[in-house]
Amino acid sequence: MSSTTRRTLLRLRLALLVTTVAVLVTAFATVRGVQAAAETVRDRTAQAVIEVTAARSALIRADRAVVRSFASGEVRLAGAGTEYAAQTALASQSLTRVAELNEAGDAGSRILRLVEGLLGAYRAAVAQADAHYRQGGGEVVGTADLWDASAQLLHSADGVLAQLDDLRAVQEQALARQLATGWLHPVRPALWAAPIAVLLALLCLTQLYLGKRFQRLVNPQLLTATLLLLGLCASMMFTLVAVHRLDTARDRLTEVLAGWDRRMTRTDADGRDQLVQLVAAHCRGGDCGATVGAAGAAPPAAAGAVPDEATTAAGTREVNERLDAAATSGRLPLVVPAVTLAIAVLAGWGLHARLDEYRFRP
Repeated sequence: MSSTTRRTLLRLRLALLVTTVAVLVTAFATVRGVQAAAETVRDRTAQAVIEVTAARSALIRADRAVVRSFASGEVRLAGAGTEYAAQTALASQSLTRVAELNEAGDAGSRILRLVEGLLGAYRAAVAQADAHYRQGGGEVVGTADLWDASAQLLHSADGVLAQLDDLRAVQEQALARQLATGWLHPVRPALWAAPIAVLLALLCLTQLYLGKRFQRLVNPQLLTATLLLLGLCASMMFTLVAVHRLDTARDRLTEVLAGWDRRMTRTDADGRDQLVQLVAAHCRGGDCGATVGAAGAAPPAAAGAVPDEATTAAGTREVNERLDAAATSGRLPLVVPAVTLAIAVLAGWGLHARLDEYRFRP
């Protein structure tokens, strides 16, 4: 009987140590994996979506600004205007950021190259319109050039704005994919939960065995190890909380961008209306108003409130705060190895005294 007891104790100790190592590996890998995935979403993918929207917004503002410059006659004194120059510069900066942050792979890079080419053509067309408009009697040609720049290069079905919509779509798809795969997959918590459950069962089983075999109600070391394991399990809930925060951040980002889009649709409609009026005013014969009006009509705005810029900025900050909270794990990457090492030591210590009693027995 003594030999059987010693073998059982040795097996229990080995099982406890092996399972503790499994808890260490899976828990630490999960914490680091979730943190890294959350950091990628926070620092790259979500920011790429925001920057694409910012580029689109800047180009809509730039287009309205240049139309206003032509309509007011300011173009003769200041060209396309400082706002046009500032907004196109902002759009270029945002597109540069998107190129750096791109998580959509080749699809995103391909659209970016196309957008950059179209944007260059748009700027060249505006510059040509500016040059023609300043010439004596060149208002009609300059206006026609401006129409081509805005209606064809910017607003057409394959123009800059449409390409930016596609670019944002592929970035949003990358974001959705990241939130549903890899370390953020819904079943990923089972990777660390299963070893913890097995270790908890082994600790309880060992406690019961020692109580029954040696008539001792509680082994202090094993009890402490059990409490530490429960604490570790509670700490690992960070991974679930992080995933939830990422999901809520994405939902909030969708709301913010929808409001931003509605405001930009209204801004774009104003610019396109002014362009139609400008073209109609310079249209020879007066028979192109209906055609230009139909071609330049803005699409209907989506239903919903139209937030101001401050509200959109506040919403963007809120999204970034939620993303930052999701990626912040505190000291958990240090806690996991420290706690599992303590559990291993306590488990070995708790069985050491009992094994000593059978060291020299047959």
